[in-house]
Amino acid sequence: MRISIIAVALAATTIAATPVLAQASKPSKPAKSLVAKVTNKRNVPVRMLQFIPAEAEVPPSNALKQPLGANKTMTIPVNGPKGECNYIIVGEYEDGLEIAGGEVNLCKDNTIVLVD
Repeated sequence: MRISIIAVALAATTIAATPVLAQASKPSKPAKSLVAKVTNKRNVPVRMLQFIPAEAEVPPSNALKQPLGANKTMTIPVNGPKGECNYIIVGEYEDGLEIAGGEVNLCKDNTIVLVD
């Protein structure tokens, strides 16, 4: 009987400590979220769009959850490191034409218009 009480006490301690350990080991999320208002003025949808921090090493990912249609506007959250305002925009239209290398300061102007 005495052994089982100790085992229960140890199990309760382990369960109580688990949430604290889980919180401490979570990777940190980007500290800042900006918003970009993107308008596609081409007659071809945009299938991929990336906002890459100009001064930070962050793996790029497609910011679009669905293609941005021709002559449509979409508001896109852009997550990046704290204090980062400058982003390089790259992407691709459905016809294969690339969107390459434009840099924008999302802290000063978050409106982006994609044209031919």
